[in-house]
Amino acid sequence: MSIHAINDPERLHALIDAILLIETDAELDELLSRIVETASRLVGARYGALGVLASDGERLARFITFGLDAEQRKAIGLIPRGRGVLGESIRQRSVLRIDELNEHPGSVGVPANHPPMRRFLGVPVITGDNHVFGNLYLTDPFDGEPFDEEDSLLVAAFGRAAGLVIDQAMMRNQVRDLTLSEERERLARDLHDTVIQRLFGVGLALQMSLAAVLDDGVRTRINNVLDELDTTIHEIRTTIFEIDQDQGGGETIQERISALTYEVASRLGVHADVRVAAGLDEKIGPRCAHHTVQALREILSNIVRHSKASAVQITVGRKDNLVELIVRDNGVGFIPNVGPGRGLRNLASRARELGGDCAIKSEIGRGTMVTWTANRLD
Repeated sequence: MSIHAINDPERLHALIDAILLIETDAELDELLSRIVETASRLVGARYGALGVLASDGERLARFITFGLDAEQRKAIGLIPRGRGVLGESIRQRSVLRIDELNEHPGSVGVPANHPPMRRFLGVPVITGDNHVFGNLYLTDPFDGEPFDEEDSLLVAAFGRAAGLVIDQAMMRNQVRDLTLSEERERLARDLHDTVIQRLFGVGLALQMSLAAVLDDGVRTRINNVLDELDTTIHEIRTTIFEIDQDQGGGETIQERISALTYEVASRLGVHADVRVAAGLDEKIGPRCAHHTVQALREILSNIVRHSKASAVQITVGRKDNLVELIVRDNGVGFIPNVGPGRGLRNLASRARELGGDCAIKSEIGRGTMVTWTANRLD
């Protein structure tokens, strides 16, 4: 059935208004939150959620909610895995309407602190290439009645429109990421080929002039300047390392990690011992592989900038459905929750978005260990 089967003009106007409320130029995260809220209000649902599918199309990678406050979200815990009723909606790829959730055979695995819910409406969100981006889940209309056929038609039509807007937002992000990647490459190349070479030239000229300087005070000042130049070159190399991006290509994750650690040793002078589990590429998704390498880059960058370590040990393996990255250094350490800044917070945020976590153990004078995990199938 189509929206032409909807007889109530007011509901059709509400659908049009809801579609117009979706801001096409909004950032993706903001857009997804707006879609959940708008869909919930469209049919008067007390609770709503948008489950974003992982790359395998079978699990949920993200879960954006409406109607739950921060304390309720925290009490519920981790995002759903996409089983039970949610999993049925994912597999069905069509509208799923349930009048009594408690009586449905798929109503299993509900967390202990989850609010009680009775009515359910699940609708796929399909992008322009007929790819299922995720599912809208709506529960418990405020009037207490079950969702009806018109509710299903309204949300299905809204889901199709939302899918097209999401498609546009993702394409904008891809274009922006490509532009940023090209700009990073240009900046890194300019820093290496121009700035560092000029600093080398200045340093060599100063070293050559030392032989003609007889005044000890002047020689000391020149040597101090040479030390500053060495420090500056090291900092620029660290910056180049940070803005480089993992391109992947046809390389295995072991090859990408080995190349990254060689870069650390050759550019920044930190020895790295690398151990990657055999056959990991066959058990890890491309998105997870990319983010694992980028997480390692961020960890190594923090080590170079702050730890004064001379060596690191890197272990990459799998643990259940997770890829596990462990990085140990022999640096100065810090007090967790006091020393780490934005870089380590970004690591934790990246891990949680990928269904994993980030744990940091550190002790003053005895180094630091970072354990970073992500869903390996993503």
